[in-house]
Amino acid sequence: MNEVQNNFKSFDEQIEETEIEKKLSIPAKRLMEKLEPIPSKAESLKYRWFWELVQNASDFNTEVDIEIEQTENQLVFKHNGQPFKLVDVENLITPDSDKDDTDIDDDYIGRFGSGFISTHTLSSFISVEGLVKDKYQENVHYHFSFDLDRGNYNDKKKLIESIQDSEDQFKGNYKRAEHIPGAFETKFTYDLSKGLANLKPKEIAHFGIDFAIKVLPYVFTFLPKLKSVRFIQNGINRSEHYFFQKNRDALKSINTIGFSLNSVPQQDINIHYASHEATTVAVQIKDGLVEEYPENMPVLFLSLPMIGSEKFPFPVIINSGKFNPETERNGINISDNDIDNRQSLLNGTVAYNKLLKSLSEHKIENLFHLVKLKSDQIKALVNSTWYQNKIEKEFKRIFEQIEFINCNGTSNSYSGLKLPFIPENKTESKDLEFYDTVCDLIKNKVPSRLEYIQWLKNIDFTIFKNIPFRLEAAVRIVENAKNLTQLSTLLNKNVEDSTKWLATFIKYIIANDNGLLTKYKLIPNKSKEGTFVNRDAEIYVDNEVDVDLIEVFNKMKDQDYNNLLLNEIITREVANLLPSTKVKNWKSIAKEIDDIFRIRLDDNSRLSKREIEGLNLLLKWLKNKGFPDWDQLSVHFPTFDSSYSSFFMESFDDDEKVKAITIRNSGKQDSLMKLAESDVTEDELNTVIDSISEVKQIVNIIASGTNISNLTKLAELYPDGIPENIMDYAEEDARKKREFNNLLDVGSKVEKLFIKILEGYEIFSERDKVIHAGGGAYDVRIYNPDTKKSFYIELKSCRFQNTEPINIAVSQAKRAVKELANGNFSIVIIERSVDNVMDENYIRTNTKYFKNPGEHLKSIGENYDTITANSNTDGLVDLKMDHAEFKGLLNYDWLKEKIGSSGFEELIADVKKALT
Repeated sequence: MNEVQNNFKSFDEQIEETEIEKKLSIPAKRLMEKLEPIPSKAESLKYRWFWELVQNASDFNTEVDIEIEQTENQLVFKHNGQPFKLVDVENLITPDSDKDDTDIDDDYIGRFGSGFISTHTLSSFISVEGLVKDKYQENVHYHFSFDLDRGNYNDKKKLIESIQDSEDQFKGNYKRAEHIPGAFETKFTYDLSKGLANLKPKEIAHFGIDFAIKVLPYVFTFLPKLKSVRFIQNGINRSEHYFFQKNRDALKSINTIGFSLNSVPQQDINIHYASHEATTVAVQIKDGLVEEYPENMPVLFLSLPMIGSEKFPFPVIINSGKFNPETERNGINISDNDIDNRQSLLNGTVAYNKLLKSLSEHKIENLFHLVKLKSDQIKALVNSTWYQNKIEKEFKRIFEQIEFINCNGTSNSYSGLKLPFIPENKTESKDLEFYDTVCDLIKNKVPSRLEYIQWLKNIDFTIFKNIPFRLEAAVRIVENAKNLTQLSTLLNKNVEDSTKWLATFIKYIIANDNGLLTKYKLIPNKSKEGTFVNRDAEIYVDNEVDVDLIEVFNKMKDQDYNNLLLNEIITREVANLLPSTKVKNWKSIAKEIDDIFRIRLDDNSRLSKREIEGLNLLLKWLKNKGFPDWDQLSVHFPTFDSSYSSFFMESFDDDEKVKAITIRNSGKQDSLMKLAESDVTEDELNTVIDSISEVKQIVNIIASGTNISNLTKLAELYPDGIPENIMDYAEEDARKKREFNNLLDVGSKVEKLFIKILEGYEIFSERDKVIHAGGGAYDVRIYNPDTKKSFYIELKSCRFQNTEPINIAVSQAKRAVKELANGNFSIVIIERSVDNVMDENYIRTNTKYFKNPGEHLKSIGENYDTITANSNTDGLVDLKMDHAEFKGLLNYDWLKEKIGSSGFEELIADVKKALT
């Protein structure tokens, strides 16, 4: 009874309550129908909410600026457009309750209603604030505010109460206010702490803003009345993105959008576009390059993106004011009844043609981003047949006519384009490997290596069937070249580089489709042209067959042995190209030659002229093997071995047979054969024969070791005979050389004895302990492999009781100075005995040890360097030194004074010290 009393309402109140329920029942029902699916559609709505708000802001304004600010638990959307109409406010509170087509302008993208309701994906609680126009009085406006609380979106009664609360707030809070054009008077505030069901509003807000930042440049292009958008995200890391219309160049079809990040101006965003009728296509250009569309970018726009059209099969973003989208604005239908949509797409191909031409003419690169036309997406369309016959066909025509692809400096359309393509086991590295292998074959038909992969990814070969360039197509091109000479012309390389390219190509074939080497002629032989044959042809690897035997083969077979051989570079570069049995060695060649003799015997026929010439060459080759006593003759030339005398004699006429017998009887046939085999001409040989009496003198000259070439030069210098004074000089020079050679022998004996003594001491070395250089900057080096240290000795021997200066080479003096800091260079002087008879004891006793001579020899090197630096300078006036010899001289008395009593024992002590 008490409960009934507590819920008691007067009859008037009941009438009012019933009227409200009846009035708001249908709006509440519609609201429930639109709110309930939101949680399940959150994946698409997280992209869509921002655009619904932009749509509502732009629909009733000629210009509008938008600002969004997100804080920890709140997102505020505001704009500076025109005030609301009263019907707009009512549609916010009671969506679709009394919506009438007469209230909607023709150019509106949408109106408050179902689109706005979808923004509840951000929050169940929205605060609305703005100005509303007086319906009957000009320039009269009222400020209002109310809340839209859809927290109980699945409870109709509570939704009715919520709607009534909003109505009451609107009716109770409005007051007259002045409208200030340009001021941000309209504001929607979303409480991000109150989400529908299990939605995460903060994440949805972030996601929507990030996506909007990527898409906005295109919206600015398609929706010119949108003047600026500012995103402010307050949090741990505050950020502010500001986009604004900067310049629209209709002549160049470029829309420039200004952009700043955290109040710092960034690079302008340039959108290039082309239009036909009411349809526009657009793409972003940066630094002369087409920018790839962001991931999940809608393809269809009705000023704003149609979320859900990401996979629509159009290669660029397309916008049309004539598009009739589906109810959810996620795409368009192209049925026979959707005439505007079909025409807009056809207009889009015309606009695309303009855009592609323009970009190509202006040398814009990365055009591969504009050719994504996928057959699977086309087939997924409900009316795919119409699309294939109209849109796809038109794109084919465009791509085959416009030369927009840079193929290593040559512009090509699809009709001339080739893309290396492997159908199986595809990876980017394998694609590039194939590209690198065949690129040189089609250099002016294939994009650069940097762009190749992108073209490969973006062109659908099920639509463009003539573009893929497969391995067998490359093989056919190589085969058609016929030989290395023509291949080098095709590749624009020299023959050697072309052969190396072919080796790489053949290795690729072996790894990927080995059978092609049998099916096609690709393997070059060793002929001059490098003729191509297949792997089953008569082609072999040469196993170092003797060149003389090859000459025999060529003569007797009347063919070029090189035609049977695999090209040398291919042999070296391509392992196991031919079966192991396909090898030519001298034994197999010998068998083929012997087979000719066998055939002649079997046919009882004579050797041809070429075969006789080959026989003579064979006899020459066999002679080097010891013919006729070569024990392998019967093994490798069995037919020839049994019948060579008859083959040999059948090549002689009667007169030649008599001469042969005479030569044989003289016992000089071996010597005469060598003479015959030499390059001495018949005329030269006749000259010798005419002077046969002088031949023995010539023999004596040769036997003496005299250089015949030098005698010939001397005779040429004095054609009238060698003068007497030249002969006198020669005799005196010969006498001096005999004396010098005698001293050289004695000096060598001293060196050998000295080294032998050194080797008797416990001194470690790299080779036999003591290394004998025998010339250069020193004579002896003693090396300790443990410490890696060396001691150098320059050995000088002189006559008994010498008084002459000691000679020293400039290089030796410089080495002495260089090693001064290390204390490891010395000069050793040994006076020979009076009769030049010496032993080890004599050498040890008479060793004079000149320690650290570099202290005294610096001037020798410096004076030498001064002379060489100032001579032969190629100046207009110059000091010319022609074959001058410089050496240092050490006064012997001075030298003995510097040495003092230092001898062999002191030398050994310093050596050990230096090597420690």
